[in-house]
Amino acid sequence: MRNIMNGRTLISMKTHKLLDLRQPDWVCRDCGGQWGLWWDGGKYSGPPHHCATYHKGRCGVCGKTTGVTEARDYGGLKEGWHKPLVD
Repeated sequence: MRNIMNGRTLISMKTHKLLDLRQPDWVCRDCGGQWGLWWDGGKYSGPPHHCATYHKGRCGVCGKTTGVTEARDYGGLKEGWHKPLVD
């Protein structure tokens, strides 16, 4: 756990080890929820006020064409996100 200060509120954020600095360019909501550092068991542990912009594109994790955003909008992806894409 890592503590950050947000204004006057102390927030505990769960942190995980990043595999490396290479993250996919685009991540869909399903993969972000599964592999994002700010998500654990379906529970969000990131900053309390965060927004992301989505567009239609190809997810760099699962390969689906759907709404995608940057991996950083999920806090980056946890170790193990690398999977072969199925075309």
